[in-house]
Amino acid sequence: MLLTIGLEIHIKLKSTNKMFCQCKNQQNFDDLLPNTNICPVCTGQPGALPTLSDEVVKKSLLLGKALKCTINRISTFDRKSYFYPDLPMGYQITQLYHPTNTKGQVSFFLNNYTHEKIINIQDAHMENDTGKMIHDHGQALIDFNRAGTPLVEIVTLPDFRNAEEVIEFLKELQRIVRYNDIADADLEKGQMRVDVNISLRESENDPYGTRAEIKNINSFGMIKRAIEHEQARQEKIYQSGKTFTQQTRGRDDTKSESYLMRSKEDALDYRYFPEPDLPPLEITNERYKRLDEQTIVIPHEIIKKFKEEYGFNKEYINALISDKEVLDYFLTIVSHCKEWNDEAILWKLTAKRISWPIAARLKENFTTIDTLKFTPWQFNEFLVKAQAGSLIENQLKIVMEEMLSTGRSSEEIIKEKWFDTPTMDSDEITILAKQILEENTTIVEQYKWGKTTTIWFFIGQLMKKTWGKTSPKIAQEIFEELLK
Repeated sequence: MLLTIGLEIHIKLKSTNKMFCQCKNQQNFDDLLPNTNICPVCTGQPGALPTLSDEVVKKSLLLGKALKCTINRISTFDRKSYFYPDLPMGYQITQLYHPTNTKGQVSFFLNNYTHEKIINIQDAHMENDTGKMIHDHGQALIDFNRAGTPLVEIVTLPDFRNAEEVIEFLKELQRIVRYNDIADADLEKGQMRVDVNISLRESENDPYGTRAEIKNINSFGMIKRAIEHEQARQEKIYQSGKTFTQQTRGRDDTKSESYLMRSKEDALDYRYFPEPDLPPLEITNERYKRLDEQTIVIPHEIIKKFKEEYGFNKEYINALISDKEVLDYFLTIVSHCKEWNDEAILWKLTAKRISWPIAARLKENFTTIDTLKFTPWQFNEFLVKAQAGSLIENQLKIVMEEMLSTGRSSEEIIKEKWFDTPTMDSDEITILAKQILEENTTIVEQYKWGKTTTIWFFIGQLMKKTWGKTSPKIAQEIFEELLK
């Protein structure tokens, strides 16, 4: 059976204040005491009236532009009524009938950047968040710090056909909001929450099947497992000749199972009606012009340029797009290298060094690229040395490792290690190789008895004696000839 998937994604916007009041819009609640950032508006006190944040509107419009949505000049807000303890007003303010952003598209890559896919966006509407229920020792506690914080809910059409498409789309969406300073979108912190609607049908020509919405998913791995499990669950139901009703299910990832939460509500169940305390939102010509002039960074377009114009492999692309700061660092380096005639060589050589060892060092030390001990200009100086071809690869690795450890310039390191001295010729290397073999007769015997991996010991010794000025490949060829 054909798998069909649609998504509802809640993105917590980065703004100074909450959506309808002046309370601080905290991004991370871990170190915040419960019920600290609250006021009569966000706790639903009688007589308190909402005032729409201009910053929230700006972020929402920016996201709409990034998603290639139609920006509606006039949009409205609606009340969505339901009664949960963490919803202090008894309703949520959202945009059902006339959202600000509608009919968008997101392009992204699949299969290690070999194929492209486009997903259609139904709308990206603003709404305020609920509080948080905390269940502890038989008690139900409520923290309203999150209540009233601004969200944009992105609703896709059911265009996904497998879990990989969902994950790669969500990664692209996460990059979009991070690159444009719209949101942090950390799944584990609840800044990006994903509901997955899953159904099965016999073919593309058949009507959509009965869908189940899976909630409480907070990681890419969990989303993938939830989709695969729900697909198998529905297939089993249909194969047994049974059916099921539209429903909302929770996910217990530790038990690798889902559970029924409730039957899936329709719009009528929420008793939507226009929000009487907020006037229609009108996007003026001036604001629309400012939005039109604002630069948007689209990660997919950057990846496409890396792939098609510069021939970057997946390792280079993954390293450069993993973090906006890393990408900005890369673009800063290549934009300030004036000594280069071939831009493609510059980009590839810079990407190579950032991919390894810089990215490896950052990951190993759990740090960010702004903590590098050398400046971008020192890195540029190193790249000029690398492009000149006066140093072999092994020497370049040594210089870069030393720069990462000490922050010293490449020029200083090259002089200290005598890498700027003339390269040794093959006769000199052969003489040193013979000396190494004479000093290690026991290991020579081991090699001749079949332990051929010992050749790397000899190569290592030669690299030390020549201060890394010998190519490992040349060294291997010389030792293999001498050991015949």
